[in-house]
Amino acid sequence: MTTKITVLCENRSSDRKDIMGEHGFSVLIEKNGHNLLMDTGQGFTLQPNARTLGIDLSSVNTLVISHGHFDHTGGLLDLIPVPPDIRLIAHPDIFTPKYAQHPPGHIPEYSFIGIRHARECIESHFQTQFELQTGFFKIQDGIYFSGEIVKTTDFERPDSHLKLKTDDGYITDPMKDDISLLVETSKGPVIITGCAHSGVVNVIRHFENKTGYNQFYGLIGGTHLGFLNSDDQLARSIEAFESYGFELIAVSHCTGNEAAAACYNHFKDRFAFANAGWRIEL
Repeated sequence: MTTKITVLCENRSSDRKDIMGEHGFSVLIEKNGHNLLMDTGQGFTLQPNARTLGIDLSSVNTLVISHGHFDHTGGLLDLIPVPPDIRLIAHPDIFTPKYAQHPPGHIPEYSFIGIRHARECIESHFQTQFELQTGFFKIQDGIYFSGEIVKTTDFERPDSHLKLKTDDGYITDPMKDDISLLVETSKGPVIITGCAHSGVVNVIRHFENKTGYNQFYGLIGGTHLGFLNSDDQLARSIEAFESYGFELIAVSHCTGNEAAAACYNHFKDRFAFANAGWRIEL
């Protein structure tokens, strides 16, 4: 059976008429008669892009939040009319108070970047409660929720500018709520990431450990390679993509221009810009 994956929100638009870009990410997965939406962008382009693409968001059965940042959750209340009997799935840490630290002299030094809606407001809007999960599990046939990513690489580290606000001050956010999905398709397993704050290679290794797959067809979404924290991180990430046999590297959002260009130059016809409006059927 065909699996259809459509990017609804992303920093840039595709060349399709009437598609708009915004800093954020949202992707729709249509599989086995079920429609799963991962993230909602900031809330500016979700509905208009869906209309342009002929997508009825009221048909969404499941909503997964990849992590609790504004550019992935801002459109939560824009799903109107509310899809009936929708499942809301996320890690419990999406509601922690998330901040970004700015360079000295910048005002404000810390800015709030978390979910702008209270949990109670979101649950009231959808008339259902969140399924808050920390572990790997099957959402439905052929789609898997990563749970917390086990970090095993020595070249992918947390972003020091991403903070949690605590009673004792600001601490580096461990991003335990960083969630990815694995989708089984006729061409092989596809990994879909929101931002891969845990490190994109850690994400791949995690799914290898949980599923037994050691070869993957595709990687779609944000890779966070636009925020490199070691000199060889990009090269070692590309090396890992090759070792796992990826036939499609479709980058979005926080991959950044430099890393996206490097991936394009390396993978050529195996590369795609997964911008708003990009769609693939597998």
